[in-house]
Amino acid sequence: RRRICPPFGSGGADNDGFLAQRMQITQQLWDAGVAAEFMWKRKVKLDKQFKAAENAGVPFGVIIGEDELAQGKVNVKEMGLEDGHPEKKGVLVDRDCLVDEVKMRLERWRVAQREGELARKMAATSVSDEAK
Repeated sequence: RRRICPPFGSGGADNDGFLAQRMQITQQLWDAGVAAEFMWKRKVKLDKQFKAAENAGVPFGVIIGEDELAQGKVNVKEMGLEDGHPEKKGVLVDRDCLVDEVKMRLERWRVAQREGELARKMAATSVSDEAK
C-alpha cells in the first residue's frame, strides 16, 4: 500500500517545524485508514522532506505553514508533477476536508497507475506479436 507522507512543514512555533500539527494531521489520516508517515525530527528542512518522500515513492504530501494554519487549510501536493502543471505547487484544501480530498486523489492516482500498467502490458504484447 502506498503511503501519503504528511505533512511537510517548516518554521512554526519556536521553529519546531509544526511537529504537533504534523502529528495531528497524521493521526487524522490514520484514523481514516490512510497509510501515512512523517519525519519525527523537529527541524527538518522542507527540501529534505520532499526528497525523502520522492525516494520512498510517496504519491502525495500535505504541506502546512503559518498561512495555511491561520486559514484552517493545508496544501495537498502530488509528488513528481512536471514543471508547468497547474497543481505543481499543490491544492489548498480546508483542513476539515483533508481526509476526503486525500482519499479521492489517492483513488484517482491508483486508477491512473493501473491504466498505465495495462497500456505498458498491451504495448509489450503488441511488440512481441510483431516479432513472431
